[in-house]
Amino acid sequence: MENSYKNPIGITSQFSFCGLPFRLDTYAGCAYSCTYCFARLRGGNVNTKKIRIANPDLIISKFKNAINKPKYTTGIIAEFIRNQTPLHFGGMSDPFQPIESTKKITLQILKYLCSIQYPLVISTKSNLLANLQYLEILKDNPYVVVQFSFSTIQDSVGELVEPYALKPSEILKAIEHLSKHDVKTTIRWQPYIPNVSDSPTDFVQTANNVGVKHIGFEHLKLPVERDNPLWKKLVSKLQFDITKYYKDLNCVSDGRELVLPTLIKLSTALLVKSECHKVGLSFGAADNEIQHLSDYDCCCSGIDQFIGFENWNKFQIGYAIKKSIGKKIKFSTIGNQWRPQGSIDQYLNSKTRIEKSNGHNKIDHYIYSRWEDLNSPFNPTRYFGVVDTDERDDSGMRVYEWNDSLELENYWI
Repeated sequence: MENSYKNPIGITSQFSFCGLPFRLDTYAGCAYSCTYCFARLRGGNVNTKKIRIANPDLIISKFKNAINKPKYTTGIIAEFIRNQTPLHFGGMSDPFQPIESTKKITLQILKYLCSIQYPLVISTKSNLLANLQYLEILKDNPYVVVQFSFSTIQDSVGELVEPYALKPSEILKAIEHLSKHDVKTTIRWQPYIPNVSDSPTDFVQTANNVGVKHIGFEHLKLPVERDNPLWKKLVSKLQFDITKYYKDLNCVSDGRELVLPTLIKLSTALLVKSECHKVGLSFGAADNEIQHLSDYDCCCSGIDQFIGFENWNKFQIGYAIKKSIGKKIKFSTIGNQWRPQGSIDQYLNSKTRIEKSNGHNKIDHYIYSRWEDLNSPFNPTRYFGVVDTDERDDSGMRVYEWNDSLELENYWI
């Protein structure tokens, strides 16, 4: 297929702390070109307006072969498929962006995945799913959650922050339509932009009015690739220098982003969580170091509240932290959880790969390494309130605990 996308199915680098690392993208590149987006220049994407298209036949074949020919189909992707690990559909780009109206690549794949009732978490900021052609397909699969992404519910602000996306009001109408047809909908409030996004009260009340079940919440990570015309235009029109704001708060670098101090993020997240609980919505904290503030165990997505998503990824550090609130944090909490046995090296960039063991590294090797390495950005001590004890468990793994001085019961209840 000309101009094809070569890596539509993969495992994200967040597998060591995320419940949804298994992702599928039908397009590489995104026409929405949101000013804050980190994905445009990462994960195989390039700085171009061209959209590369995945081959639907190859994707469907991967699923069919993994399911029907287990003896002959190996590799970590096939293992995830056979395990019925929920698939994050739209991890790096929107599967329902404008090109889908003509190419219908997502439609072809969605038809197949819904026909076998594969568990899907669809991420989008489009209203295309509300069209009858897509809605009828979704209704055939009870194991679908559609997660809509917002930075604001104000059309006037949305035009500045997401100039090529639909108006928030149009997306809200689509959510209401899907919800009325019993399609499970959630909202990912990402990114929350300080001094720009809505108040927690207004946002949560609006979300509740259209029938969503859950809100995931994450602050803006200021991307290093912000020296571009769109970003400069945003700052100019807002008359608010976001870069200066982050620097004045002495924000630290987290890889390729500047991130707000944890206590500032914690304060806002707690406000959003409180507002969610007032109206009966569940809350998920998507800022990595406060994931355990979430109401449910599957990090920020909250999909474990729904039937059919039981096989989400639990062999990860975030789950060990969440299940150990109020007690010592031990590796044995996740030691018996299912995980694939194939190599994951090919899905990681060279900077994050560890030295190969017996020719390839399994997920186990990375989780062990990140659990033990106190300097790793994925280590348990990177979670708010977690400290090393200098103790070892019976298998020789590090033991962690909660910092008593922080009075953590005020946060996690």
